[in-house]
Amino acid sequence: VNGTTKQSAIGATTLTVQAPTLGKKLNIVVTATSPTGETVSGSIVVSSGSVDMIMETDGYVPPLFLGKIPPVYQNNIKVTAIPHIADGSGKEFDPKTLVYQWRKNSQVLEDYSGYEKQSITLKGDIVPRPYSLTVTASTRDNASQSVGMVNVTPESPSINFYVNDPLYGTLYNRAIGAGLQIGAQKETGVLAVPFGFDWDKNNSKLSIVWMINNIEHAELAQNPSIIHRAPSDAGGTSDIQLDIKNNSDILQGAKSAFTAAFSADTQPAQN
Repeated sequence: VNGTTKQSAIGATTLTVQAPTLGKKLNIVVTATSPTGETVSGSIVVSSGSVDMIMETDGYVPPLFLGKIPPVYQNNIKVTAIPHIADGSGKEFDPKTLVYQWRKNSQVLEDYSGYEKQSITLKGDIVPRPYSLTVTASTRDNASQSVGMVNVTPESPSINFYVNDPLYGTLYNRAIGAGLQIGAQKETGVLAVPFGFDWDKNNSKLSIVWMINNIEHAELAQNPSIIHRAPSDAGGTSDIQLDIKNNSDILQGAKSAFTAAFSADTQPAQN
């Protein structure tokens, strides 16, 4: 290793070395000698490097949402490679000066590979299957390279419900979950947020169906929000169900539900 003997023994066909620091290289040479004195040699150069992979999807998220959603069926998925490859002094190469080869599973994506092609955007398949996306980033002289990989597993979109407060607006900081208690105000607005759907502001792509206690309400169709009013003289619960489908991307669909509970007006009558 770099001119120093690290191992010598009969049958010593493997050697474990510590990876060098970024920008440094190990020149590893092995010589095998037969019992009759014949020798053969081989060599390899080992260097360090890595590639960070950033995966994004164009599925819908609400305004100011700081989280990240997984890839969704039939959405566009963008993967950006951030390679860390250095020269002999330890200075990293500018990612824009490198050559990239992208592979989906074992297939080379020629149209997406080449000089400066640091990112790739793929449309989800109509028959969704998990796949691996691999990139090899190398210098133009191919003297240094590093490989990164990310696994892409598309899944269904989802629906979250939030209280739509008339004073504060939509309370995105806390999802309703399985239950909603309607208090003394007797009226609560609820907004359904279709996470991950390929959605436009006009709702032209989505089919939205609301059901209350298993009865479909046509007057609420295509509306992502509803106002739930409790009767003033009775208590009880209502089961709210929502079914959203994408009319263009047939694999995008989700169902969700919650229970709205309300109490009878217990205030004494006024004389």
